[in-house]
Amino acid sequence: MEITGNSPFARLDAYVKNIGKEKNRVHDSPREAPKGGLSEDKVALSPEAKQMQEAKKLLDSLPDIREEKVAKIRERIEKGTYSIDSEKIAFKMIRESILNELL
Repeated sequence: MEITGNSPFARLDAYVKNIGKEKNRVHDSPREAPKGGLSEDKVALSPEAKQMQEAKKLLDSLPDIREEKVAKIRERIEKGTYSIDSEKIAFKMIRESILNELL
């Protein structure tokens, strides 16, 4: 499997997708045991793969919603002090779009 790009998240995403494909392939095509007896499959992960697994575990453990930030924004909205800078939002959207094209 070849992974292109410099983003560590692109590599992690490719790794996770590949693992999903391998699981499906293994479950879809059962194999017979050798006639000499049962064989045992073994997997040895590289240090980089182990780091990717740890990174994924850490990302999965993070909450999807930052409750403190939501509470602060909700309070500002209720007080009427929350304002939106549309130019700043547009700039960030364009920047993100350009960065996604480069990756």
